[in-house]
Amino acid sequence: MLTVGPISSQNGFPIWYKDENGLRLQLNPDPNDPYSGLTPDELPDPSSPVSFPDNFPAESFYFSAEAEMTTGTGERARLVLALEATFANETPTPGEQIVFGRVRIRVAGLQPNVTYTVYHPYGVDTFVAEPDPGEPGFGEINFTEDIGDLNGGNFEGAANSRIHPFLRWDPAVAPPPPAGYIGNPNVLHPVVGSVFFDSLGRPQNYFRIEGPGIGIGSPDRATAPGLDPDDNIETNLFALLGKISLISGVDITRATYSRTDASGGLLDVFATSDTTPQELVVTGPGFDPTDLRGGNGEYAAHVRFEGLPPDVVTVTNESDQPPSVKSAAPVDLLTGTAVYDADLSELSITASSSDAFGAPLLTAEGYGSFPSGGTLVVVPAGIPANVTVTSEAGGSVTLPVLIEGAPFGPVGVSADAGPDQTVLVNANVVLDGTGSTGPIESYQWTQIAGPAVALTNANAAVASFTAPGAAATLVFSLTVSGPGGPSVDDVTVEVVASAPVPVANAGPDQTVRQGSLVTLSGSASTSPVTFQWEQISGVPVTLTGANTPNPTFTFPKQTAPLTFRLTVTGAGGSSSDTVQISTVPDNLTVTRAEYRIGDAEWRIEGTTDVPGPGVTVTIHIGPNAAGPVLAIAQVDALGEWQYREEGVATQPDATRTITLRSSSGGQLAAVPLTVRN
Repeated sequence: MLTVGPISSQNGFPIWYKDENGLRLQLNPDPNDPYSGLTPDELPDPSSPVSFPDNFPAESFYFSAEAEMTTGTGERARLVLALEATFANETPTPGEQIVFGRVRIRVAGLQPNVTYTVYHPYGVDTFVAEPDPGEPGFGEINFTEDIGDLNGGNFEGAANSRIHPFLRWDPAVAPPPPAGYIGNPNVLHPVVGSVFFDSLGRPQNYFRIEGPGIGIGSPDRATAPGLDPDDNIETNLFALLGKISLISGVDITRATYSRTDASGGLLDVFATSDTTPQELVVTGPGFDPTDLRGGNGEYAAHVRFEGLPPDVVTVTNESDQPPSVKSAAPVDLLTGTAVYDADLSELSITASSSDAFGAPLLTAEGYGSFPSGGTLVVVPAGIPANVTVTSEAGGSVTLPVLIEGAPFGPVGVSADAGPDQTVLVNANVVLDGTGSTGPIESYQWTQIAGPAVALTNANAAVASFTAPGAAATLVFSLTVSGPGGPSVDDVTVEVVASAPVPVANAGPDQTVRQGSLVTLSGSASTSPVTFQWEQISGVPVTLTGANTPNPTFTFPKQTAPLTFRLTVTGAGGSSSDTVQISTVPDNLTVTRAEYRIGDAEWRIEGTTDVPGPGVTVTIHIGPNAAGPVLAIAQVDALGEWQYREEGVATQPDATRTITLRSSSGGQLAAVPLTVRN
């Protein structure tokens, strides 16, 4: 398991990650360090020093191990294992720092639809090679696993990845790694550190692919006894990088004060660092430097200050060279309770500040202010799970809400006798109570007005009767019994001697945007009593209110038209009408189209006015859609899409252009491509 170190005050990333062997690796964003795996052109200004955020690389590494082989068909097989630091939107921005563990496997020139097994230092992965759209007749493995919080701010997520323990250069093989590093990425070298063992009892400090015929003709045919070289390729040489952290760092997790008079008070400072013994000292105005006590990475100080509470305190880790420093502004400590009275529908919030002398005003967010030690009583619109209380002195506490009072009763029953009806004389009439809700125990239909009729199934959800032979108005009552009941609803049935035949009108055809909410219009129908819409062609959609005049649905993210039929019924009969809903292609844009020769890396991104999910952009090599497919990019919920991948065998063609096709119909042809070294 990886342990996350304190946060750097210089760039907002963890100073280090530590594996289960106690090896700490720090972030190395300096492209002028030959062992960082970066080049100066990764900086906006390569001639200036690294600085955050103005002159900082978009990606850098705590750890990286890469290995490559050649398959029997002469294609590239590549393994990337990394603990990488980057940003949620790629551009160095405070608050958007992310760290993730990556396992990436790329293999071309395989047999399509055939199973291959990949062995590497962090496990075993099995794949069925997918047909390669860029090389008909061949298969490929295109796998990336990124584990971490990719939204920014939570660095613990990377600890759930497979990238641990860290690999190191094999000390039994000369030369040794550069001082302060686990390896040199510019020199291929055997490694150690894998905790996985294969069926031959060997630790998996290698990159191996097993599959039918992959070794025939390959310069990397496996040589280990017990392996068939025709079906295995293997290498134990890795480009390895990682800089050993020599400092432990420090984080201040809490700094709070308390006081009862003007003479001064007490200051509590809590800090964390590495689990090895550390020498931490807190300093600030109004008190003498004081050692923090503790161990195993957790430390605290309890200090008397004179006069006003200090504006800032500083904790220094004097074990580090140079010393690591963190500062924080002390705030008051809040305690309290939040209780919701279910009988009175009242929320009572009580809280106190540790600054008894200053008595700062407290605020319950969303509810109002009250004095320290007091109680705020409100009638909330809802029942919150938590209430956050803040103080003028900077303190904050989130209080869980306790509920008091009588237990809530079960969901009650509710009767629904259905819509009023108009029927012809002597017609068979159905009374429908299936719209009733709740834990219903019994139904009972009763006639309460009009000439008496004989009800069939009067104690069921659905009853029926034969209408009288003359015009009349009949009223029926439905009673449902159960918890919270009984509940009663009435329905009126008008019996008429004759009625006009209704005429359905499904409204005019429409052209709408993909993903938009569409309203169908049957309101122009004449003499209807009931409406029923159904879809009769196109990609199936869900109609909301299909038995109403104006139902709605969301147009799917595709280009084919949809057709709907409206059927209206009344006492005089029924009729139908249809309507077609069409769409237009989306508008595609390209904001970056770039290929980097050195890393064989593509960076292509853009936007569409039809956001995902469910929308893709297919990227073709060349000036039209007849070119080979490079990749298919997914469009996100903001309408943005990107394809970014390194170590790709497919290169730009002589036109240095790409063509884009959206699954929503949009197309951009012959987009110029920027090619960089």
